Amino acid sequence: MNRAAVRRVLPAIAALVATVGVACYIVAAQPLTSPWWLYADADGTYSASALNLLVGEHTHYLDHPGLPEQELLAVTFGAVSLAHGGPSRAWAAGEMQHLDRARPVFRSWAIIFFIGGSILAFFLLMQLLGHWTWGLAGGLLWLAQPDVTDVMQIRPDVLLASLGLLVGFLIVRATERRTALAYMVAAAVLGVALTVKVHAIALLLPLAVAAVIAHPGEAWWPRLRADVRERLTRHRIAFGVSAALWLALAVALNRRLFPYTPTRAQTELVGGFAFLVFDWLLAAAVVRRLTANRTLRRIFDPFYAVVAVALALGVAAPVALVLPDGLQALVSMSDTLRGHNVNQGVKPFSEPFSLYTSFPLRQASIVFILAGIAAVWGIRRRSIWPALWFLAAAIAGVMAAARLGVLRYYALPYVLAIPAALWLFRRQTRAAAPLVVWVLVGCVLLPALRNADAPARAARNEERQAAAATRFADRLLKPGEVALAPVYFPNGDVRWYGLVENFVYWHPDYPYQLLPDTGQAVGIAQSRHARIRYFIGPQALSVTKAGSLALAAGAYEVRPVPGGRDDAAGVVVVELVSGPGT
Repeated sequence: MNRAAVRRVLPAIAALVATVGVACYIVAAQPLTSPWWLYADADGTYSASALNLLVGEHTHYLDHPGLPEQELLAVTFGAVSLAHGGPSRAWAAGEMQHLDRARPVFRSWAIIFFIGGSILAFFLLMQLLGHWTWGLAGGLLWLAQPDVTDVMQIRPDVLLASLGLLVGFLIVRATERRTALAYMVAAAVLGVALTVKVHAIALLLPLAVAAVIAHPGEAWWPRLRADVRERLTRHRIAFGVSAALWLALAVALNRRLFPYTPTRAQTELVGGFAFLVFDWLLAAAVVRRLTANRTLRRIFDPFYAVVAVALALGVAAPVALVLPDGLQALVSMSDTLRGHNVNQGVKPFSEPFSLYTSFPLRQASIVFILAGIAAVWGIRRRSIWPALWFLAAAIAGVMAAARLGVLRYYALPYVLAIPAALWLFRRQTRAAAPLVVWVLVGCVLLPALRNADAPARAARNEERQAAAATRFADRLLKPGEVALAPVYFPNGDVRWYGLVENFVYWHPDYPYQLLPDTGQAVGIAQSRHARIRYFIGPQALSVTKAGSLALAAGAYEVRPVPGGRDDAAGVVVVELVSGPGT
């Protein structure tokens, strides 16, 4: 590389390093060394489900469905287990009982997704808008996602945002190139994204709109065959190695799950899709045989069925790795989209408007509004791609608002709005980003940086409570005794029961000291031949003398325990003198 080329590349490299540096700053501000239970929902559940897959058991945690992450964790756990003799059931049981040993696995992947997403945003925005400054702006805006706790937890939203950004980029490229293969690649990646989280369906309509408006033309089929042949020939080694690795993983992860008979719901879902594709192809053949009307031929074009098949192949890639659970994941995806599973009983759009006018959604709303303006301005300038980005962001935003207004659900609509918002300020191809873009980046990113350590502050409070509860339990509990604590109390025992034992197909016996205060607590204690002796939690702060205390497990007569208060941590232990399970 000559000196002129080096001078051209160096600023882009420096910008990329700056993006990664800011990402690392945000990561370093997180409570990385906190116990596994800090974000047990969903770190504990995903990790335990992955360990189930590793030893040939099923996973039930499929509402998202989060299948690729569970498979990735299973493969990683398998690699880690090789240093301990391989993925035995005993090793998996030990990891599940002591999930702090698994922290390097699930937190490392979460951090990789976050930093990797900023790198992806850098390169995609640089390609879309034609200059490295746009890549820097896009990468920095990526880092200002609404829920900073996702930086170090293995929830699907950060990975979904990355895949959503990639799918949007591929759709835009498909509209520019107008080739069937480009649309098929976009559809296949969208299929994989759907198995990460069903909210990826927000990109389905933009893909369909692009395929209709920027149709690849009448000669798409011969060109597709030529393109596929050329790609396979040029990249035959990479394709061969990838196919062999995928097949090896499929055999390894499915080895103990067969023989298997699909359920009726699974059969109907897969068969229904195949029937629709077949009917479309049949209708297309009939139309082409009976009429020369160009409109009808365009409507019933086999091209759309081919794109749908590519989408199905993308879905099938992670589904077939654990086929019985993968097929059930398809059913769960369908149920979730119809308002069941995690959406059961949720009152849509119940959050106040003030949620969107305060940090962090205020900053995300600015980007979203700019994206909407860009969509209108782009249509006036005969550019469709800002409208495609905004359409996807709007659909994802509506889905997020319908789901309790939880911050992490806004990661996808926020990230999808970034390319359109930045496009609004581009005036010339390959020109640097103007000053107004850096004003936008500062307005959005600086509040996020100021609040980057908020999860660490919250974690310190939870760890103080957990330490006080453990200290009381170690001092007071005798063999055969357990204590109750509030549901989702910051304690490994409580969260292990609620988010591991209750969500996995197989688990080892866990040595509980604390049980969650639920209507099932007495039965849980009796099944373990244990007596409920104490209650530990902030609800007992008002107990200063013998009296009664109403808990979810029942009504109890209680009395204070000498030295059983830690006012700094806000935790009190009281003895349960009488009541259910005592």
